[in-house]
Amino acid sequence: MCSSTNSTNSKGWPEHLLDIYTGYQKSQILFVTTNLELYDLLDNCDGGMTVFEIACKKNINLDAIERILDLAAGLKLIKKDAGSDPVYSNIPEVANALQAHKPNNMVAAVLYASRIQYPLFQQLMTVIKDGNNTQAYKDAFGFEVTSETYGSLYSSDPDYTANFIQFMHDLSSITAPGVAKSFDISPFRRICDLGGGSGAIAYALASEYPNTSVAVFDLPSVIERAQNIRPEHSKVLKVEFVAGDFFKDEFPQANLYILARIVHNWEEDKVHQLLKKSFNSLESGGAVLIVERLLNETKTGPLSTLVSNVAMLTSMTGKERTEKEYRQLLEQHGFVDFRCHVVVGESRPLHAMLAYKQ
Repeated sequence: MCSSTNSTNSKGWPEHLLDIYTGYQKSQILFVTTNLELYDLLDNCDGGMTVFEIACKKNINLDAIERILDLAAGLKLIKKDAGSDPVYSNIPEVANALQAHKPNNMVAAVLYASRIQYPLFQQLMTVIKDGNNTQAYKDAFGFEVTSETYGSLYSSDPDYTANFIQFMHDLSSITAPGVAKSFDISPFRRICDLGGGSGAIAYALASEYPNTSVAVFDLPSVIERAQNIRPEHSKVLKVEFVAGDFFKDEFPQANLYILARIVHNWEEDKVHQLLKKSFNSLESGGAVLIVERLLNETKTGPLSTLVSNVAMLTSMTGKERTEKEYRQLLEQHGFVDFRCHVVVGESRPLHAMLAYKQ
């Protein structure tokens, strides 16, 4: 047996660099096992499964899947019970998050990362050179996307639409109750969630404030898909879906407009367009509620927001901002009495920012 030593090799590579360097390999194991629906398979078999059983069930190469399973076990995605014929089984808290039928799962998020975000991140050098992601989309997916044609992704690719809406629904469903409680929204009787997707935030607001009516305003293809993921109690809530393009069409009448994870998607001109339109659509006393992750004032963190800032560079045309930058942005368009609260119940920092029209 080989002996081990605890001595430090001063010429060794820094551990945190090695962790970053191999990060893509680890994420690929998560992507592959989720795409294979491995966690569903193991969940349906009490006592676990051998590599041979898994390979036969999924009709995949025995040697290849054994290596994948061993690394997945090393990453604590699954469990391996060693023996003459090792058995692989689920780790409950992990498996619950990686099965589409379980509540608060992250399957759509993982699939979106593997199918959209990862290919675009591979084009990061192109984005840096070009200053935009037009060519990056073409190299990754074979078609060009510009700031004027992002909406066409929803109508041209049903799989993209379904995956993205489910991803945003799952994400928003976790944070929506906290958003609904971030401020006292009761004075606003008509609310419009601009780009509200599946209506997760709208349903949370309607549940918290039953005397309030909420409209979800989004593209027709998004509205159509959203009908398939309504909560069971949706019929008793005052939520309606209105189809339209928030850049081209008039906003539904409201005295509170919500922009949740919307502002960070778009370049400055379009952000100004949305805020100007929101301000002009409001009567005196109305307000806008922006929900976004914030960078700290030195833009050195949080790490999750720094990552999101680069993701906006590769997949959209916007960026993340600091609280001060959002305050200035809103004041530039005439909004006053800016307030910012942390959204409770979110593991990664998320903020709700409210500002009024006098």
